[in-house]
Amino acid sequence: MFKTNYLSDPQRIHENRQSPRSYYLPYAPMDDHDNSSRVLSLNGFWRFRYFPSHLDVERERFFADDFWQNSHLISVPSNWQMEGYGQPHYTNIQYPFPINPPFTFSEIPVGVYRYDFICDSQKMRQFLRFEGVDNCFALYLNGKYIGFSKGSRNPAEFDVTASIEKGENQLVVEVFQWSDSSYIEDQDMWWLSGIFRDVALLHRPQECIWDFHIQTSFDSNYENGILTIDFPNIHGNQLDCEIFLEKESLVFQKKIVIDKENHHFSFPVVSPQKWTAETPELYRLRFVTSEEEICQEIGFREVALLENKICINGKPILFKGINHHEFHETKGRALPKGFLEKEIQLMKEAHFNAIRAAHYPHSPEFYQLCDRYGLYVMDEADLECHGIGSTGDKNYLSSNQDWEEAYLDRMKQMVERDKNYPSIIIWSVGNESGNGTNHEAMIRWCREKDPTRLIHHEGESRDCISETDGRYFKDVQQADFNSRMYATIQELQEVADNPQVIKPYILCEYGHAMGNGPGSLKEYWEMFYKEPQLQGGFLWEWKDQGIKAKREGQPTYLYGGDFGDIPNDYNFVLDGLMTPDLQPSPSYFDIQRQQEPIAIDFSSYEVGKIILRNRNQFKDLLGMKCCFEIKRDQEVLVSKIVTVHLPHEKDVEVILPSELLHTKKANLLKVQIFDEQKTLRGKLARIVASMPIEGDSLPGQEPDILLFNEIQDDAKMLLLRNGTNYLRVDKTTGKWQFMNEHQDIYLASPESIFWRPTTNNDFISSEIWREYGVDRMMTNLMSCSIVANDSDKLKLSLKEAIGPAGKFWHIEQTTNITFFKDGRVTYEISGEPKNHYPLTVPRIGLVWQLHKRFTKTCWSGKGPKETYADTENGSYFDVFSQATDELSFQYLYPQESGNHCQTKWATFKSDDQLALKFQGNHFFNFSVHSYSAAAIDSAQHIHELKKADRYYLYIDYQQHGIGSRSCGPDVLDKYQLRLQDYHYQFEMRIKGV
Repeated sequence: MFKTNYLSDPQRIHENRQSPRSYYLPYAPMDDHDNSSRVLSLNGFWRFRYFPSHLDVERERFFADDFWQNSHLISVPSNWQMEGYGQPHYTNIQYPFPINPPFTFSEIPVGVYRYDFICDSQKMRQFLRFEGVDNCFALYLNGKYIGFSKGSRNPAEFDVTASIEKGENQLVVEVFQWSDSSYIEDQDMWWLSGIFRDVALLHRPQECIWDFHIQTSFDSNYENGILTIDFPNIHGNQLDCEIFLEKESLVFQKKIVIDKENHHFSFPVVSPQKWTAETPELYRLRFVTSEEEICQEIGFREVALLENKICINGKPILFKGINHHEFHETKGRALPKGFLEKEIQLMKEAHFNAIRAAHYPHSPEFYQLCDRYGLYVMDEADLECHGIGSTGDKNYLSSNQDWEEAYLDRMKQMVERDKNYPSIIIWSVGNESGNGTNHEAMIRWCREKDPTRLIHHEGESRDCISETDGRYFKDVQQADFNSRMYATIQELQEVADNPQVIKPYILCEYGHAMGNGPGSLKEYWEMFYKEPQLQGGFLWEWKDQGIKAKREGQPTYLYGGDFGDIPNDYNFVLDGLMTPDLQPSPSYFDIQRQQEPIAIDFSSYEVGKIILRNRNQFKDLLGMKCCFEIKRDQEVLVSKIVTVHLPHEKDVEVILPSELLHTKKANLLKVQIFDEQKTLRGKLARIVASMPIEGDSLPGQEPDILLFNEIQDDAKMLLLRNGTNYLRVDKTTGKWQFMNEHQDIYLASPESIFWRPTTNNDFISSEIWREYGVDRMMTNLMSCSIVANDSDKLKLSLKEAIGPAGKFWHIEQTTNITFFKDGRVTYEISGEPKNHYPLTVPRIGLVWQLHKRFTKTCWSGKGPKETYADTENGSYFDVFSQATDELSFQYLYPQESGNHCQTKWATFKSDDQLALKFQGNHFFNFSVHSYSAAAIDSAQHIHELKKADRYYLYIDYQQHGIGSRSCGPDVLDKYQLRLQDYHYQFEMRIKGV
């Protein structure tokens, strides 16, 4: 019988649980493989009772009818917090309970589940299998205790043959929210409980294959393959088995006899098609006995460390990786059907070739999809005790012998279940759990069990960092390669130059994608492509883990602390490339560009050619269509399509058609490369790049300038009128308004601004900026003088002192504004900081209030998504059009967004063709928001933002870069906006109907 003291005993991991095995579903010999008669799914609606304390649970009454009188129905799989019981709780590092291993809480919440089912397979052995239950559970069937198991993200299988009955059966599962195992499940995610993966009853013959281990290898030329199959565990003394290897047709068919002495078999395979992430060629392997059939997809691939490089099939690879948590916005870790596949498709479209299963084994479907779509997997044990570091000893548990078996169990469960998936090329012993003797035991066992894959241990790499200067100074010894989190560009170069570090080096986490960012992905990938020892990395992370909800009648997303969960780590759970509903953030397109299989090099354009580089390591790109366009803004002057063939890892020179060269009046060369085959989601995949070129003219034809045909000019005011529209200028202050006769202000004179709503990655910088008062700058007009006033124009010169109250610094700014009486307004602005000013500021620019009638925006510059100095590489030059309301991306935690850098001009249009155009002598930045900077800064959720009755238009000289300081390096020096003397100018044109 289960005893509650098991909840605080790390050496009691399970009872009556079957030995772990590889994942498969059994079939009857004649079954359709899409519908096995040997698998009874128990997914569905279960009866459920929630108890805030395990002390209130009367276990002896589980099978009494009155125990269930107050029960409700709950969906299985699910997490009970997502179904309205208890509350979600988010922490990153800190434990939600006092640190006193192995104890958690004196009263532990419990969910008791009941499911009634019919079993009519009485002659067969019956196994109940749970793919995932958080955190610890005890199992009862027909009034009998069956067993228990710990290890939330690992399966548990029980032989219930002796307890099952023909006909109706009653299954009860008691799930405990916390146990000692919670100490080693301290991953950066929501604490969610319940039966969250599939449950099934498996009907097995008395004699059957229990487990098998498939391995593939090649001869020295990587031409012919060897398929090795081991059957380490069968039920029965001897089994006659027929093996079928199939692709489109039968490859071979073999008959074998398996017993305790003869269970290891090898078969040569002539010239098999090889599995890689670029070429995910799969075969189907079937084991058929007299009473059962088992199917397994396999891939012929070989993983090895060759000449200090991680290699697949003899060739070094580059990890274009992503960290992935299993999470759904309304279902928690119980993922709906089709959701994982959509995620995988989106990853492939961004050219990811690798996934780290962070930080636990994922559901079996995940690995099947990675096999089929082509993704290298780092499979990670369900092990993290990050919060134990607060004891002062990071190895407090990891070198504690009382916990060794718990550590080993998690390694064994992962490896045994997942050992036959070709996509898995690396086993990871866990995350952020130190580097202790228990890890050593895990690695020893793993090397003996599966020497065909590599081993990752980031915790060991931390011990290779010098305590004096912070440099990575030596190789790991236990793991197969070095691994770091959030190393800087400089640190990567130091490793590449260090003769003491010769093993491969990867970043298991980099580019923290929290909110707006990360910045400098281009610099990381320049390093990865340049230095062979740096074999890529895994970006953190795939998607935001926000929980969808409604507040104040508006849809929103919640994070740590929103459920009264204390302690919590606030919005640190919102740190992905995708929103929870799988909408790509701007950074998705940035990393997509860095990882593209084709690089376009324009450096030889002047001699009539471009260079295309196929970065693929295995796959040729044949028959690619290359579309060239010579443009003048929106107008395509010349277009030409050529077919190109790109061998893998080769550069190909493409001679530009003569009609593309020296085209007069052109200002842009645009190149699009595409395969006529559709993407995984039915779209046409394109790689787009462009390059500004010198032309003979200014941008193309524009609407006429609004001519003001009525002029009123006196000592204080200049009034320019055209029909119902007029421009009014106050000569004493330089303030002006463009409005109609109803006093609807279309645009008013701007205010200087040096602040931006804080991004998650501004982190440290924003604290410094606030300390200097950059968020509360005040403008004092020192003088306003008339420089020129004639029949054509009015020129004013403003001198201002701009600074924060109570601080000994300010900016002396001179603004020269020229109002041309044909409707043009020019600005020339110079600034000089004085006294003890900050080293950097978020922005230097102007903010205007723009009427809501200007619903359409068109611009020439980088696009189509938002861009900043260190995030603009996922964009390209062109002319773009977009609804003004859609220019900004809605981050779940409100912050700065929507900037467009390297802009030549931007036009804002109304439905009646009134337009405002801004054009700079040099590139400028612009953005438009429906909320003020102060409103964005003060909001903590998207539902708290209320749209203003006007747009806020920002025309910026420059903005500070983004970086990834929320958990990683700050903005690189070259992307920082240093506060120093500045000068910029631009022109605004009012265009008429």
